[in-house]
Amino acid sequence: MITAPFILASAAAPADVAWRRSDRPVGYAAFVLHTLLAANLAALIVQIGVGPESVNLATACIAFASSAGMLAYLLWTPALQTHPVSTFALLGFCFTTQMGALLGQSAFGVALADNLRQPMATFAWLAAFQTVAMAMHAFYRTVLSPAKPAGGSTVRGLLERLGLYTPPGTGTLWFMGYLGLLAFLLGSGREGVFAKTMQGMAFLTWAPFLIPMYQLHLGRWSRQAPQLRFFSLLVEQLGLASNSRAVMLSGFMTVSLFALLLLLRSHEPVRWMRVGAAGLAALLLGLAAVPVSDLATAMVVARKVRGTVSAPEMVKETWRAFQQPEVLQADREARAAQTRTRYDEHYIDNVLLARLVETKFHDNALFFAGTLSRSDQEQLQETTLKLFVSVLPAPAIRRLGIDLDKADFRFSMGDYLSHLSQGGPLGGYRTGSSLAHGLALMGVGYLAVYAVLCVMAFLALDLLAARRREGVVLVSAVGMLLIWDIFLGGITGESVHSWITQYLRQIPQTVVLFLLVAGFCKGVTWLFGGLTPPTRPGLTRRTAT
Repeated sequence: MITAPFILASAAAPADVAWRRSDRPVGYAAFVLHTLLAANLAALIVQIGVGPESVNLATACIAFASSAGMLAYLLWTPALQTHPVSTFALLGFCFTTQMGALLGQSAFGVALADNLRQPMATFAWLAAFQTVAMAMHAFYRTVLSPAKPAGGSTVRGLLERLGLYTPPGTGTLWFMGYLGLLAFLLGSGREGVFAKTMQGMAFLTWAPFLIPMYQLHLGRWSRQAPQLRFFSLLVEQLGLASNSRAVMLSGFMTVSLFALLLLLRSHEPVRWMRVGAAGLAALLLGLAAVPVSDLATAMVVARKVRGTVSAPEMVKETWRAFQQPEVLQADREARAAQTRTRYDEHYIDNVLLARLVETKFHDNALFFAGTLSRSDQEQLQETTLKLFVSVLPAPAIRRLGIDLDKADFRFSMGDYLSHLSQGGPLGGYRTGSSLAHGLALMGVGYLAVYAVLCVMAFLALDLLAARRREGVVLVSAVGMLLIWDIFLGGITGESVHSWITQYLRQIPQTVVLFLLVAGFCKGVTWLFGGLTPPTRPGLTRRTAT
């Protein structure tokens, strides 16, 4: 097999990287950022037409100003070159909370303020938190972790010795992919230590989708295309059989987002033929979004028989629903009416776009947080402390002598804020907001705490990339596999405790699992007499594994 060296970043940013040469991105990076800026301006103009009311206009102006500020930060600084992972988390926060809502609602001709409880307050708070995050990122990037051609912390050196920054071979990526798929099947919908371990390894499912990114610059994409098409179909069929939309979409989103990061770091001169081809591809994807959205709805329709029929029957039931547009439309209307009656999460009609925009969840949580009494806040503080403890493994809780049953905390922060504000049972796992959770705990003072937490998050995220002596920053395979999670929740989360524990437990656990699997593959390669992959990441030579 051929080891695909980790040259993505080196292709995106040559040795005289942007922070040495200029503060402004050039080539494809500048083209993409200017295109996004123009799209946001066009969306603002659309909002003036579809929602001329003062509340909607003010909301649209806040969203546009916040989005333009983020794009200006990326255009006028070398952040994407020197600190790509943390910067991408910053962009993800902007897109999932504000920019995506502005672009998405404008594309469908819907007023930005529609279906929100308190649109101006929500977007104002989101813009405030984004401003804090951007300011802390600039401080972190220039003072705490300035760009240098070489060097690093003790932790980074340890991770390098353990092989985190060493590119896995193509065979290793395939092994990881099938292992991750098996882990998903064994752990899905189950409880217990074994199931949790399997669920923790499911992220490896997307490893083969990194092969095109590796081989894009080696010219060997066609050699792997048939195998990847087969693997994609296999994942799709298993997703249908298990009625899991996440397993079908996460791989696509992982590759798409890393491709976006690659473009945002590329200084290659713009070739308009490629831009035209990319535009055509985007148009085709846009046209495919409608049937894919229908398929996602059909899976929801078929969910009523999940667990009572075999896997082939589940696929047939999904396909049957997919072929009945009236059934799909009736289900959408019923679910929208139901959520508006009980707990309103309806914002963007398109199922796929709705997975990228979390504005409504923040809106709900901020509204609930603003209605809490003093006694509610005290109860929230007590529950938050218990939630931090509940993250520990059950044996550790018992050994510490803490009287706490983890089964009592099977609810989300969205559940709990809604429960305190409006009453009703827990356990619906409604999506909450760490921003609203923090404000409910500490008031405006949480902005200062959030600033400190952002710096800690940036430090942890950028450990997933390595800076080389040539002046390039290479994103590790783990960073690539986690890019979807980083984009969605790198500097926010469902709750304060879930966001913090993501860095204290989930990401370290992911790194350990990845290194164990990669080490096992290297051991097998050595056992059967193969040659090991290159020991220094960033090498451009090809080595058999």
